[in-house]
Amino acid sequence: MEHLRTPKVENVRLLDRSSGQRKASIGTLYLSATHTIFVENNPESRKETWVLHSMVSSVERPPTIPAGSQLILRCKDFRVFQILIPQERDCLDVHTSLVRLSRPEKYSELYCLSFNPNVNKMEREESWNFIDLMADYKRMGVPNNLWVATAANSEYRVCDTYPSELFVPKTATPAIIVGSSRFRSRGRFPALSYFHQDTLAAVCRCSQPLSGFSGRCQEDEMMLQMLMKSNPGSDYIYVVDTRPKLNAMANRAAGKGYENEDHYTNIKLQFIGIENIHVMRSSQQKIIDVGEMRSPSMTDFLYGLENSGWLKHIKAILDAGLFIARVCTQTDTNLYTG
Repeated sequence: MEHLRTPKVENVRLLDRSSGQRKASIGTLYLSATHTIFVENNPESRKETWVLHSMVSSVERPPTIPAGSQLILRCKDFRVFQILIPQERDCLDVHTSLVRLSRPEKYSELYCLSFNPNVNKMEREESWNFIDLMADYKRMGVPNNLWVATAANSEYRVCDTYPSELFVPKTATPAIIVGSSRFRSRGRFPALSYFHQDTLAAVCRCSQPLSGFSGRCQEDEMMLQMLMKSNPGSDYIYVVDTRPKLNAMANRAAGKGYENEDHYTNIKLQFIGIENIHVMRSSQQKIIDVGEMRSPSMTDFLYGLENSGWLKHIKAILDAGLFIARVCTQTDTNLYTG
């Protein structure tokens, strides 16, 4: 609560730009430790708008206008709220509070750790089992005589962005798993994501190798050989690199890159051409801006859509999914993605 400079401001105007609202509502703005809450003055509806601070992507302060000072809240779920506050001092306090509250500096400030639901102990324990990873693997037919669970990542020792329970080829020893992880960005060694019971094809995921221009790792090469042998009918595996090839080549200068086919003799490289996260975010913002246009003509809308490049990016992602699905269902070849 120490970050709340002004917990309540009256006579505030709010416009939900993402919903197509044309006339601003008048009401009271409340700031809590976890939410921004707007309550309309209309006695018939008393509509409430709740925005979780952790869902706020940015808080902008456009120039002041005669009617008051403005704030624009852009949310991670694409909602956009335009707020008009009569007094500039109040607007400055709200802006400062929202910027701080939407950017927690410690884990203890996260909403998930401060939220205390009014449920009993049994209901709380059940929520931890909402996703049963092992049950999902069992649905796919593993463990079996080809794929087994490994305790190598128990307590997230090898890779903190992987689950603690993972499946790897039956022949992969802990030493090979750890050696492979040290050769992969963020320790993300090849691990099973999907197993096709009919064709025995497997989809594994991993990160890019830390190969640079000439680096290699015996354990990682052995790991990929084991991936291939985990499907008895396969003579090679597809390495599906979702990046454009030029980006992957440029990463070699930073000591990363992609698998060298001279060292991994059992692979076929397939570059997909999905752009990096920065290009994607820029394209996403452009398509959001198109959606916020006021009374655009069809020409303006189509031009904005084309200029965003969004559909091109979506097609690249769908093409990648289609390629992987075809390999799994129509061949007996394993593949892994990065």
